[in-house]
Amino acid sequence: MGATISSVPATARRAAASAFAALAAVVRSLINLLRKGPARENPTFENMDVLGVEKKARSWLQAVQARAKEKQERAEAMRAEAKARAEAAEAAERQAEEELQRKRAAHAEALRNVRRIEWHTEAEKVLAESKRAEEDAKERVRQVQRQAEEDRRNAREAQEAAEAAAREADERARAAKQAHEEAEERLMKGIRPVVVPSREEVEDAKRMLQYREDLFHFAVAGVAGGGKSSLINAFRGLRNSDTTLGVAPTGVTETTLAISRLPDPNKENPFVWYDIPGAGTLKVPYWQYFNEQGLYVFDCIIVVFDSRFTKMDLAILMNCRRFGIPTYIVRSKSDVHIRNTMRDRGYDSDDNKGNRTWRKTLYAETREQYIAETRVNIKRSLEDANLPDQRVYMVSKDVLLSIVKNQNPPPEIIDELQLMKDLLSDAHSQAAEVAAREANERARAAKQAQKEAEEHLKKGVQPVVVPSHEEVEAAKRRVQYTEGLFHFAVAGVAGGGKSSLINAFRGLRNRDTAFGAAPTGVTETTLVISRLPDPNKENPFVWYDIPGAGTMKIKDWQYFNEQGLYVFDCIIVVFDSRFTMTDIATLVNCKRFGIPTYIVRSKSDAHIRSIMRERGYDSDDDDGDRTLRKTLYTEAREQYIAETRANIKQNLEDANLPDQRVYMVSNSVLLSIVKNQNVPPKFIDELELMRDLFSTAHSRRCVPRRSLR
Repeated sequence: MGATISSVPATARRAAASAFAALAAVVRSLINLLRKGPARENPTFENMDVLGVEKKARSWLQAVQARAKEKQERAEAMRAEAKARAEAAEAAERQAEEELQRKRAAHAEALRNVRRIEWHTEAEKVLAESKRAEEDAKERVRQVQRQAEEDRRNAREAQEAAEAAAREADERARAAKQAHEEAEERLMKGIRPVVVPSREEVEDAKRMLQYREDLFHFAVAGVAGGGKSSLINAFRGLRNSDTTLGVAPTGVTETTLAISRLPDPNKENPFVWYDIPGAGTLKVPYWQYFNEQGLYVFDCIIVVFDSRFTKMDLAILMNCRRFGIPTYIVRSKSDVHIRNTMRDRGYDSDDNKGNRTWRKTLYAETREQYIAETRVNIKRSLEDANLPDQRVYMVSKDVLLSIVKNQNPPPEIIDELQLMKDLLSDAHSQAAEVAAREANERARAAKQAQKEAEEHLKKGVQPVVVPSHEEVEAAKRRVQYTEGLFHFAVAGVAGGGKSSLINAFRGLRNRDTAFGAAPTGVTETTLVISRLPDPNKENPFVWYDIPGAGTMKIKDWQYFNEQGLYVFDCIIVVFDSRFTMTDIATLVNCKRFGIPTYIVRSKSDAHIRSIMRERGYDSDDDDGDRTLRKTLYTEAREQYIAETRANIKQNLEDANLPDQRVYMVSNSVLLSIVKNQNVPPKFIDELELMRDLFSTAHSRRCVPRRSLR
């Protein structure tokens, strides 16, 4: 409003200025007209009304001045009016401003009064709230102090408990470390943990075996092919051929597949003999042997072995010691072992014209050597297993049979009579009640151990482990693998005749040690891989004598990979009495790596002769019927070949392996062929084995085998 009033004088001034500007413009126009007009002579009164013109000009000028004055007066009036209006507006504005200031002052005062009232009220509230907060804070402090005290007390108790737990944990750790070290030491020795059966398992085993408290129960156990069944027949006064009298079945293949209960034919003897299936075959894994066969329920266990005293035999002894079961270590077929050693030293039993005095001397020397080496081997094996020393009984089933049947003991007797005396003495002196109480105690103590080992026992078969490229190269360096040569590995279970077979392949006899023959003997002789180049320089062959599996020193479940068999060009799997899990595992691994294999059964002449002896033939009888001997040999040979082939075929089928030929050989026949001598009439597969081996070697020599990566 103030702005509108103040603008009126300015408008009037602008109107006056416009009027003056118009008047000035008219005057200038007139002046210009006068300047531009032509000069004429001064008019005369005759042609001009001077007074009239002057009068008009004065009138016009007066009119213009009057209008200008009027406009000026109006402008002055407008200026006065505008000024009055402006002053009135300014007065009203001052009045309004003063009213506004009074209202603002009243409002501020009222606001201050309200705030003073609110402040007092709020102050009272704040003071009350402050007091409550202070009380709450004090209570919280007291609670925190109480909680802190409780926490300190709990911390002290927890620390004490932790220290006690730490001490207990340290003690358990020390005990566990000691147990771990003991377990590792036992594992390095090849002895698996003892699995103790439960009370229910003991009772089930007794029911299955028809255990009777009033009888004494002998178990004859050991590795497959050790002669257990023949030994039981001799203990019971029976020959293997007495099939109508309840003899235990025998043969060159696995015959005992389940425990056989065989009461003693002599009713005065309260004995029961048990023929336990042999360990180490596909059907009876050795690591399940003691517990699966329920050996913990027997009153006495006779551990029988033939060629090698294995870790399975040691495991039986260790378990028997844990359970308090009397044991006897018996080496069977002593007459056969002595005769084989005599043959290696040049004796030929078929030579009827031989020197009898020399034969007796050779027999006596060989017998003493056999006894001494056997006892030393058993003593060393027991020491390695931390078992106490124990007598080993060396027997022959024929001599044992003569003693049982109360015949005069033959001159070939060794420990047969003493074994019978000791067995009968223990059997008659031991009470059945004591055995039952001990069995129950063993069952309770074994329950926990069984749970821990049960999973491992169920798995059984070790997985196939493929070596790395570095492991292959390291194995090649270790065996001195040479490109351009063909590398034969001869492998198998300990005591299978591998070293003798290699000597025959190389044209050497076992006694030709001066010419580099592989060492042989009745105890374990091959402890590391032996590299044996072929003596014939025209044959680019190298033969490797692989340590036998199944002994304390050679763990059979590590056999293939530990021996590095994956680097060889050909592997000959040799077995004597039984085709075992180790042999099957070797064939499976060879199939994985594409390595040619040959299955060879050694000592065929000795096996055939044993069958002939079972049929009544005596090679020492110089007056024997030659025609009968030839007939017996032919029949025994055919039986041996048929049973061996059927056994290998069945084992390969059970292992899901393709059928494969088995070569049955004799070292003496093989040696004759290698040395280009006349082939003896008693050869079987020796000639074909040599042809197939050398054909494979020459055909693959220049074709590098696929690298193992």
